[in-house]
Amino acid sequence: MATPARRIAAIDVGTNSIHMIVAEIRARGYRVVDKEKAMVQLGLSSLGGAPLSEEAMERGVAAITHMAEVARGWEVVEIIAVATSAVREAPNGRDFLRRVRETAGVKVRVISGEEEADYIYRAVKAAIDLEGGTALCIDIGGGSVEFIVGTAEEIYFTASEPLGSLRLAQKFGLQDAATPDAIEACRHFAAERLTRIRKKVRLIGVDQAIGTSGTIQALMNLATAGENGSSVARTLTREALGEVLERLTGTNVRDRVERFGIDEKRATTIIAGAAVLTAIMDVLRIPSLLACPAAIREGIIESKIGPAPTAAKARSLRRSSATKFAARSDSDDRHCRHVARLAMRIFDQTARLHALPVESRELLEYAALLHEVGMHVSDRGYHKHTYYLVRHAPLRGFTEEQLMVVANVARYHRKSEPRDDHENLAELTPAQRGDIEKLAAILRIAEALDRSHRQAVRDVAVRCNGNVTFLVRARSDAAVEMTAAGKRARFFSDLFERKVRFQLL
Repeated sequence: MATPARRIAAIDVGTNSIHMIVAEIRARGYRVVDKEKAMVQLGLSSLGGAPLSEEAMERGVAAITHMAEVARGWEVVEIIAVATSAVREAPNGRDFLRRVRETAGVKVRVISGEEEADYIYRAVKAAIDLEGGTALCIDIGGGSVEFIVGTAEEIYFTASEPLGSLRLAQKFGLQDAATPDAIEACRHFAAERLTRIRKKVRLIGVDQAIGTSGTIQALMNLATAGENGSSVARTLTREALGEVLERLTGTNVRDRVERFGIDEKRATTIIAGAAVLTAIMDVLRIPSLLACPAAIREGIIESKIGPAPTAAKARSLRRSSATKFAARSDSDDRHCRHVARLAMRIFDQTARLHALPVESRELLEYAALLHEVGMHVSDRGYHKHTYYLVRHAPLRGFTEEQLMVVANVARYHRKSEPRDDHENLAELTPAQRGDIEKLAAILRIAEALDRSHRQAVRDVAVRCNGNVTFLVRARSDAAVEMTAAGKRARFFSDLFERKVRFQLL
């Protein structure tokens, strides 16, 4: 008797559209047996911190419910659903997830920009032979654009910019009538946001560019009329994209639907998508890119059929690049390593309190190892210099989001606590800021416990029984450390709403 086929469904809940594929897992790879797509525009009028609208949530719940029914009809063993920018930013995102779970019976997981990039890149590597070179992958979603640079073996750099097609269509009034001035304003805005990415990409160097997402596929279709729905990667040149944008300029939604055969909801965002991609190709000097049909959902399937072979290698690369960077500064290596060890001890023993993912532990360690590199610039306000140096350091193995976390955690190990008027916090999402504040609260205490740089504090144990008690084990007089830790713990106490005390054993 033949073994029943093992099938998995992957659902990508995006800002503009929701996609599902049902894949049949084989001995080598998988075969897609069904697809579903719904242009829900979940982020319509709700990006930038506004709540998801009731209408959008109803459309989203209905679409996912239908997809779940289709998937169960295929007798899938698992439905994996992830949500990106729109749900990630919305203050009522949890309410939407609850409604999906109750109505569709599907648990949707909100993923970070880093996870999103990982799924995208998995899909690209499986679909395209990178030929041993370094590739730049560009994914234009409804809320954000993901940039990934890497090889077939590892990812060097990722970044997420709020330049999605739906977001900018709303911002610049490109949903219906699109004037040349509005399109140029959109393109110019996107170009200004790409300066930092341009520096990173040029520093690394890339051999080819690859574009994913429905927006890029739609632009590819317009550039090569009559090839809608192609399942292979095709080349889109900068010149061809310019011609497409010129044809779209001055049109309204009806024109785009009737003259170009674009889906009505896609027609409201296609011009913004074209303007953004034009800016990207101009700023990053990309003459052409491969339009790849694979995306997050294929990456989800790829992640299920085999573990990532490069995770350990990426961690090793991050550790090596961080320690080498610290060694080139004027930081006290022995002190920084001791602070890192104390920070890890506190992180592990307060896991139930901070509820941070295990990946945050590694980033806290790097923040501790690097917290003094700003001394290389000046010992006055060195924590601010540390932020700048780490934030813009060419540290291999780190994604853009990881560098952002490490730099900010290191910046707040002393002096002022995070405040709304601090410019370095402007690029953070509320979730990222929350994680950084928790990690910084831990690092502030760990660093204070070696205030004199003498390693007087040998170890620390933590008891969380309503209040939080730090049991300090000293090898010599630790009066300076105990006083400093008491002061630095105020932020921890306020953040977690717990009374904190220190007890010397």
